[in-house]
Amino acid sequence: MHITYEQLYRSYLDCRKGKRNTFNALKYEARQELLLLDLLDALQSQSYQPASSVCFVTKKPKLREIFAADFQDRIVHHLVVRELEKIWEPKFIYDSYACRKGKGVHKGVNRLQGFIRKASKNGTRPAWYLQLDIKNYFMRIDKSILWSLLAPKITDSTLLWLTHMLVFHDCTQGYIFKGKAHEQSALPAHKTLIKCEPGKGLPIGNLNSQFFANVYLNPLDQFVKHELKYHHYLRYCDDFILLGHSKEQLLASRAQIAAFLSDTLALSLNPKSEKLGLTTNGVNFLGYIVREKYLLVRKRVIGNLKEKLAYYRKALVTEEDGIDYYHFDDEILDKLYSSLQSYFGHFKQASSFNLRCAIWSKNPFLYCYFTYDAEKQRLNKRYCLPASIKRVRSQYLFFKNMYPECVVLFQVGSYIEFYSKKDTDIAKLLHLHPLKPNKRQAVYGFPVGQWEQKLIRLMNAGKPVLFVKQEASKAFGNILYRKPGLIIKNHRL
Repeated sequence: MHITYEQLYRSYLDCRKGKRNTFNALKYEARQELLLLDLLDALQSQSYQPASSVCFVTKKPKLREIFAADFQDRIVHHLVVRELEKIWEPKFIYDSYACRKGKGVHKGVNRLQGFIRKASKNGTRPAWYLQLDIKNYFMRIDKSILWSLLAPKITDSTLLWLTHMLVFHDCTQGYIFKGKAHEQSALPAHKTLIKCEPGKGLPIGNLNSQFFANVYLNPLDQFVKHELKYHHYLRYCDDFILLGHSKEQLLASRAQIAAFLSDTLALSLNPKSEKLGLTTNGVNFLGYIVREKYLLVRKRVIGNLKEKLAYYRKALVTEEDGIDYYHFDDEILDKLYSSLQSYFGHFKQASSFNLRCAIWSKNPFLYCYFTYDAEKQRLNKRYCLPASIKRVRSQYLFFKNMYPECVVLFQVGSYIEFYSKKDTDIAKLLHLHPLKPNKRQAVYGFPVGQWEQKLIRLMNAGKPVLFVKQEASKAFGNILYRKPGLIIKNHRL
């Protein structure tokens, strides 16, 4: 394999996809061409060595240790995996769904649902399922066994050298830990690479680890499909399911699988995660309860979303003297928007109309920032002022249209101004007189110094207020960006 700059650049683009605004991606992009040329030279001369990894601990969905490779090393991961995929994709079974193009969670769940219908002949006969996973999978992968699976299939010397380096690289040497010391010490010995047996364990989170994990369990897939002759079998990482017509047959297969894993791959099953039952009871798989004709969202997934929403509400909403203040922090709101899109995308696959409506109704603070069409399943931001809207009056009307239930107090310099003749009733409430004709077409206004006095009058009248303040730090052309903030006396819009 002759590594070219074009290949590296393509790998770089793949690496930064979805992460372009992160610190490491921006830092690399600033000197991207020079850094890629240096990397190309190191790869071609085979002097390349991985940099130190960053280690941290996550608590959701469960306690895990993550070793994140350096950004440049992740470019190499993309380069190597793309070449290895050409070799291994034809060898993988169709029904392996983790970290493969055209596969994924939803494809795996839909395939399982199809298997349930076939095994039960559309619910006309009983069908059983056996769900298994592997104990401490990533920490128990034997690098020598992994290499014995990879090496015979790689004929290119450069690819062989790079693959060998990635397989046997010890990321626990010289790593940088980010987090609190007690978080790492709280990890059980079987959940950390630092305490792994020599020659065992792959870091969770890296692209090459995910690919190697599929290669490592490919012998299991072949064994179940071709030796045990299961037509209805699928796997997502180390979580796999077999469907059959006999409870006894599945239990016998379980013993054969356990023996195969122990003898061939030095792995063992996790008895705590083992499930055996009728498919009519539903199969708990990849965040769904899978039934013959429909899917349900798992309670744990719903619970995780509720925790996140509680966190975001606390970060965005404050209360003082009976008044709720809704803050518009772009960074927090963008994360909330992405999180909601992700969860609602997950819910979309299931029978979840009532669930989505309930989430929206029980978290009314969301309405201050987004609109949601439950029928079309469309989530939109209410607060984002388009860059194309540059005139002051147009900006005012944008916020007034987006928040018709609110009184919009719009700051321009040292004045709060109104730009619609429909604001007459509010002007009377605030004792405002029409302004003289002006370039901005402001109809009413008052000095910023009277802000608190006018706010109290509006609050006493039960009017929610959207205060749009001017920020000199952000500009669209010559027009300053205006940042909203919502103030409500009670807890309802």
